Amino acid sequence: MRIRLQQSCAAAGLVAALSLTAALGAPTRTVAFTQTGDSLGLDQRDFRVFNNFTDPTANDNTIPHPNFPGYTGAVMAIWKAHCEWGSGPRAGNGLGDGSASNVNIGDGGANFDNTFQGLATNSGGSNGNVHSEMSGSGGGVLAFTVTPTSDGWQILYFSDWTFDDGPGDVTSGIDLQGLATHEIGHTLGLGHSSVGAATMAAAISGTATGSKSLAADDIAGIQAVYGVASPTKPRIDGLTGSTDPGGQMGIDGVNFDAVGNEVWFTKMNSDGTPARVEGVVSTGGGTHIDVTIPADAAVGEVLVKTQGSSGANLSNSFPADIGSPPGAFVLTGPGLPSSSNLLQLTGEGDLTPGGAGFDVDLSLLPPAGTPGALFVSLFEANLPFKGGIFDPAPVLAQFALVAPPSGLIVLSSTMPAAVPSGTGFVMQAWFVSAGFSATNSLRLDVP
Repeated sequence: MRIRLQQSCAAAGLVAALSLTAALGAPTRTVAFTQTGDSLGLDQRDFRVFNNFTDPTANDNTIPHPNFPGYTGAVMAIWKAHCEWGSGPRAGNGLGDGSASNVNIGDGGANFDNTFQGLATNSGGSNGNVHSEMSGSGGGVLAFTVTPTSDGWQILYFSDWTFDDGPGDVTSGIDLQGLATHEIGHTLGLGHSSVGAATMAAAISGTATGSKSLAADDIAGIQAVYGVASPTKPRIDGLTGSTDPGGQMGIDGVNFDAVGNEVWFTKMNSDGTPARVEGVVSTGGGTHIDVTIPADAAVGEVLVKTQGSSGANLSNSFPADIGSPPGAFVLTGPGLPSSSNLLQLTGEGDLTPGGAGFDVDLSLLPPAGTPGALFVSLFEANLPFKGGIFDPAPVLAQFALVAPPSGLIVLSSTMPAAVPSGTGFVMQAWFVSAGFSATNSLRLDVP
């Protein structure tokens, strides 16, 4: 069965819808993708989610991920979809999806990045830049985007479909992340593509999981609208220092202006407008910024805007776990897939020596009964091994594991009081059945 992914306009009644369609005119064809003539300026780069999804499967992913801090379920799935269109790999490593066909999140390569502004309390109206579910049936339509989008947009998902938040490959229902990735393309100014395997294809066969990863035609489309990412576009490579409002955060990267930078944070109870710190200077030839985290900043993302008004002046969005416990969980290289999924190793909690404790989560594991082990080291070795990369070497400790039917293992611990501040532990899990598979590696930075 083939299902339509999008309805190009929406209004209260057929006459209004037809009028809006006529006003838009026919899309401009360039190669296989099409353009609607819309594009999003820097004042429309925000998005929020009204999490009113009624299907339990839309919010059953409860495993936190460092690249998408503070949120799980449908919100995380839609957040990932926005990041897929971003200028470069999420957090520099692109990890977070869990699907072996979409190892790298952030394939757009254009002068375009969004800013996640948290939860909305309603559907946001026609230009509130909000995702939400809509009661009722769309017939053969899964979801639609209210257009034109240049002054804001709305994405609505029909409740008569069953949505699944993943992660990894969805085998039943509709992959919410894949569907959102398609609809977001419309907000950016893309129409449908005649390439069947493209995210922006007009219809899907199956679950929409394949729409999560941009095809070459999708990438060509967003680059046609916003231009290929400029070599002078600012880029954030990492964050240091405090994560508490009022504390000093360090932002490392490239191409920051000497003076006059703006730092954008996800805002607490946001209406879509970021929490901004203006007039920020950089040091190190535009490679470092120190900024005081504003009181209204919330867990989500941070971006840097240099002087100017184009997409080439706005950096990539970088995850910022504002208000998190001390320490950091840092994802490093990708693992070795098992079947269609990429095993995930993530963590959350307090890494302070003698502190409240933390969890390490292993998810999307191979079939039940598959034996394996979690390896721990003080070093990241990057050793080629069985078609993947073995990171934690020399091995300091190892713990035997057996994959459970749930595909999830949660290990709880407390950092020993004697561990020195600044210590970094590297972890990775490997499993073996008919072949080898491995999680990504995870570094635990002790504060």
